[in-house]
Amino acid sequence: MLQRRLQHDRTGCGLACVAMLAGIGYAQARTLARALAIGPRPYRYRAGGGLRTAREGWLTDARQLRRMLAVLRIRSGGERAVRDWRECDGDGLVAINPRADGTWHWVVYLHDPVSPRVLDPNPRVRRDPRRDFGRMRPARFVPVEIAEAAL
Repeated sequence: MLQRRLQHDRTGCGLACVAMLAGIGYAQARTLARALAIGPRPYRYRAGGGLRTAREGWLTDARQLRRMLAVLRIRSGGERAVRDWRECDGDGLVAINPRADGTWHWVVYLHDPVSPRVLDPNPRVRRDPRRDFGRMRPARFVPVEIAEAAL
């Protein structure tokens, strides 16, 4: 059974999604990312009052996540733009809720014609799995082959 993993870093959603798909811990995914020189890297974000603060983060793109999955021997397809959940025609990684600063949030989408669901690594999300598709705006989809035993 695929289990939800929580992100331990503010920008670690991609790492947590890789951990979910591979059945490993978040710390192991973070170690792998470091070994592949994926991060952390500096970024700026808006703090309270409109102040910009510099931090190091695990901002990941689809190419980096696919590289991590390949090392873990998990097959993934090419990234593509989507506008609606119906365009996500299989299991995979989905970038949701894109922001004006060019960032987004990664989740794991489990495709089921009867009851599709999302595993969200954000610790503030209390429902597991998520089915509130109206609140999540998909932007990018990366198909992933998930072993039947993991579902």
